[in-house]
Amino acid sequence: MSIKSVEIRNFKSFKDLKIELGNFNVLVGANASGKSNFVSIFKFLRDIATSGLDNAISLQGGTEYIRNMNIGAGEDLSIRIVSDSEVRMVQRIKMGIIGLRIYNTIYEFALKFHKKGSGFKIVKDILIQELEFVKLEKIRQEIKEEKKFGKGKIIISRNNGKVKINMNKPEGVEIKIENIFPPFLREEKIPAHTLLMETPFFILSPLESINSAISIYDFDPKLPKKATPITGKAELEEDANNLSIVLKNIIENRERKRKLFNLVKELLPFVENLNVEKFADKSLLFKLSESYFKNKYLPASLISDGTINMTALIVALYFEKKPFIIIEEPERNIHPHLISKVVEMMKDASRQKQILVTTHNPEFVKYAGLENILLVSRDENGFSIISRPADKEEVKSFLKNDIGIEELYVQNLLEV
Repeated sequence: MSIKSVEIRNFKSFKDLKIELGNFNVLVGANASGKSNFVSIFKFLRDIATSGLDNAISLQGGTEYIRNMNIGAGEDLSIRIVSDSEVRMVQRIKMGIIGLRIYNTIYEFALKFHKKGSGFKIVKDILIQELEFVKLEKIRQEIKEEKKFGKGKIIISRNNGKVKINMNKPEGVEIKIENIFPPFLREEKIPAHTLLMETPFFILSPLESINSAISIYDFDPKLPKKATPITGKAELEEDANNLSIVLKNIIENRERKRKLFNLVKELLPFVENLNVEKFADKSLLFKLSESYFKNKYLPASLISDGTINMTALIVALYFEKKPFIIIEEPERNIHPHLISKVVEMMKDASRQKQILVTTHNPEFVKYAGLENILLVSRDENGFSIISRPADKEEVKSFLKNDIGIEELYVQNLLEV
């Protein structure tokens, strides 16, 4: 899943925001500018997918705090996500085999708050899938494209608690809604506080499972220093507390182990080997050996915070499958001279997945690349705004005069 743009209204410190995202995005800004609130958008979406809308709002502090405190119930809260991930499906109908390629997905919902109390209602909930219709032909067990019919849309929305499905299609395409959605789905009724993204209608969408698509990492290097029960999750927890389990699974595969070791060696050339020790109480603790002490391992409890952070970072970038990851302040506990290598590693990983990073570190800003930086700031009314310094002529002028981007950031000149 690749998120092209995010548009929000009346969400936390934001009044009205529309921002396009690339493959590698570096979010910078002063304290309390709104970086965490921007990350909260994705936490909110993920919580809706896993726990439902009511619980997701509660996890954000309730209706009083999820909306902007100055705007309050005066305006609707809305979120609009545009994704360009590709989904393909094949349907057999009387005219033959029809292929549908979804190339763009737009999902938007809006909540209207009650003037008194914490109540709300869903006033907009719509999923639009832009797709291409193709006639397919089966030749020797292979299905090949014969011709393109053109483009169309599938529009799914709620209407008085019921689902409404419309399809725009090119002339000559005989496919019908019932060829795509079975009757039990078309007759589905949606409860008052349930969004489309919580229903089976997202089965055709790249956004079908926000939970399985997004990870928000905020590593705590103290946690992986403790032994981990073998019964933990196989995918990396967002605080990296189960790093030993994840490393064990990687190391058991020779090719993945080789890849991991090479990546770790790139950042930490003194590391000779990585391994995981299993104890009698069925717990795991990872360990490593250094070139300074041949054939002797240091347990995780004695490994530096920076080494653990970088190991967890490598796992998140190259070994976790989620296509969209957010990493909060990845430079913590890492020496400045390694920051450039960390950034290059992130740029490399962003060819395969979308990455959003928050940082305060000038060195990180220096190597991130001006085109990848998103600046969060507050306007004169206290609303958070996000801009791209690369679009500002004043910033370009400073850079032409050999003033480094990191210096502009430190002196708050990216906001000019």
